[in-house]
Amino acid sequence: MNKTIDNETLLLKVESFEHRIEVLENTLSAAKEVLTLEEAALFMGISKSSLYKMTHRHELPFFRPNGKLIYFEKAELLKWMRQNRSMSEAETKEAAAQKLNELANH
Repeated sequence: MNKTIDNETLLLKVESFEHRIEVLENTLSAAKEVLTLEEAALFMGISKSSLYKMTHRHELPFFRPNGKLIYFEKAELLKWMRQNRSMSEAETKEAAAQKLNELANH
């Protein structure tokens, strides 16, 4: 059973395998509680350089157990990312109406 594959078919198969590997890596990363710098940057959607600068300025929580490699707890990153939430226009209007109501009743 000697099967020949043309270059285009081979390229499509390689791309398919690359995609499958990426999906598996993302699945494994999603299950992890502690992330490396690279994984954390990918998780947050920022460059490794930006994340490293943020750790240097102590803008977010991180661990450096051996003095070199940097690790992040996923739950802490989520908490940090959810800071300074901006209200939607509807929430802003509702908050303003409540404040006006409070002022009118006092």
